Amino acid sequence: MKVERAREYVIENLQYALNPRSIAVVGASRYPTKVGYKVIEELRRWGYKGELYPVNPRSNVVHGLPAYPTVKDIPYDVDLVFVAVPAHIVKSVLEDCVAKKVKIVVIATSAFKEIGRGELQNQLTQYCRDNQLPLIGPNLVGMGSPYLNFNCGFIPYLPIKGPVAMISQSGANLLAALGTSQKDHFGMSFFVGLGNKADVDFCEFVAYAGRDPNTKCLAIYIEGLDSPEAFVDACQHVDKPIVTIKVGGSKIGEKAAFAHTASENAGTTDAFYDEIFERAGAIRATTWQEFLDVSLALGMQPTPKGDHLVMITNGGGSGLLSCDHFERCGLPLHELSEISPGLAGRIRAYMPMFGSPLNPVDISGTASPIQYKGAFTQAIRDPNVHGILGSICPTAVTDVPAVTDVVIQIHETYKHLGKPFIMECQGGEECQEAIMKLRDHGIPAYPTAEQAVNAMIALYKYGQIKKNKA
Repeated sequence: MKVERAREYVIENLQYALNPRSIAVVGASRYPTKVGYKVIEELRRWGYKGELYPVNPRSNVVHGLPAYPTVKDIPYDVDLVFVAVPAHIVKSVLEDCVAKKVKIVVIATSAFKEIGRGELQNQLTQYCRDNQLPLIGPNLVGMGSPYLNFNCGFIPYLPIKGPVAMISQSGANLLAALGTSQKDHFGMSFFVGLGNKADVDFCEFVAYAGRDPNTKCLAIYIEGLDSPEAFVDACQHVDKPIVTIKVGGSKIGEKAAFAHTASENAGTTDAFYDEIFERAGAIRATTWQEFLDVSLALGMQPTPKGDHLVMITNGGGSGLLSCDHFERCGLPLHELSEISPGLAGRIRAYMPMFGSPLNPVDISGTASPIQYKGAFTQAIRDPNVHGILGSICPTAVTDVPAVTDVVIQIHETYKHLGKPFIMECQGGEECQEAIMKLRDHGIPAYPTAEQAVNAMIALYKYGQIKKNKA
């Protein structure tokens, strides 16, 4: 259901969705294959320290914990109620939540608007709004935060700690991002599945993320916007980068989005959403990989103060892929002589005579860690350079771990200058290990030239967005 703007009582109560002191799990089960079993199992496994109250009218004990017939029967205060019971029972659960003065309710249950039961979903939503009980869902996978050791839902793992808040209608894609977090060190501050987002809307989680100290970038997966004006307003009031990906725009995708999360896209176009995101000051990604790549960079690095970007590589092919992609994306590289007259000469001291001091700067396949260090140092210290893109291509003489350590050292030494530093490491296992180490030290690193370029361009775009806001 539509909202006119982000509601303050909802934003205030969202703290209980990610950091509740107590949780009642309605539909708590004794059977390991049931959602109500997994919710309690994962909460305990990942270190939730608050109180857990299973609700099951057919059992006195679930997971070794005392169980209660209803939420009203719990003799203690309850912050969060997680609902995993059939749709026809949900109304009575909500009535109990209101009577109990619960702070927030999360409904994992499906079989609402997405299968044509929109009237039932709207009735439940209106009941919650009338009683100022924020409702997240229905039809969602869960939420959590690695900073709070909180994993609430049927979710197999937490992400690693990091800067990106992931707000997603899709549970499957959210789970994919969580897996990527562990495998590829994509750090998150918190994550939430919104499902059908009957009540709590994107705008309210945008506002919440804007206040969250661990969140440096918002990554939002959208299947449908019921309240575009509220979304725009919320984004405009958040001083953090926002990355969106909007799906369901194709002819068959329109139907699939409704069947998935009851998202309505009839009468909308890509141009409509382009305009919405432009007004919101959000960067729109068009592929899932780009969505992840640019979110990571925006969460880790400052924006460049201009378009004087310098690429330093030991592989000419990587440089050519990069400079062509920069130009395709509307941000062509400038030659060093145009950026800073003396820079090429200073960098030439750190390359063999057959190297190229243009831009990209090719310090050649024989480049040593000392040569990398000299070239990077000259570039980052030059006041006319606004950002650095580095590349490692592993030849037989390339010491990838040593070059990685050089990059980390330079980043730490000169990050006070406020210049973005992005790396590309194209190769095998040694490059994958380098990417993970660089990310762990706050440096966005990628396995392909195009990914690294996309990340730098996103930083530049966000810099322009901030200038336009000022």
